[in-house]
Amino acid sequence: MIYLLEPIGKAIIEDVAHSLEEVNERLFGGFCDCGGSMFQKFWLNLKEMRILISECEKCWKNHAYIFNSTKFVKKDEVKLITKNEILDYLKSILTDLEVEAIIGKAKDKTYKPQDLARAKKKLNDMNLPFESLVDLLR
Repeated sequence: MIYLLEPIGKAIIEDVAHSLEEVNERLFGGFCDCGGSMFQKFWLNLKEMRILISECEKCWKNHAYIFNSTKFVKKDEVKLITKNEILDYLKSILTDLEVEAIIGKAKDKTYKPQDLARAKKKLNDMNLPFESLVDLLR
């Protein structure tokens, strides 16, 4: 599964965040399981793959279409993480103490620096921008 952290423009694949290229035009991006048309939302370029993330105009689901060069390889599910769901996502990848430290930092409250340092390291290892996540939690 691919996680799409839309507020910071990152897609997480196998615990690594990748930057996205936003599609500014309304371009066809496939058909949804519900029967609706998908429209291109983001492209992601990896070493030997290109991934198209499309959104359904009818049910608003997101799907990833994975290509090897120009050949379609597979379709994958995308879990959209909105601004309101960032905290829940962080709770799924960090310990409770690390999450508390990030919230403390975001809200100018007390926190344990060692917990914050561990959280920063984990997020950095995933290529997630710490400051952008803190700004979302403010």
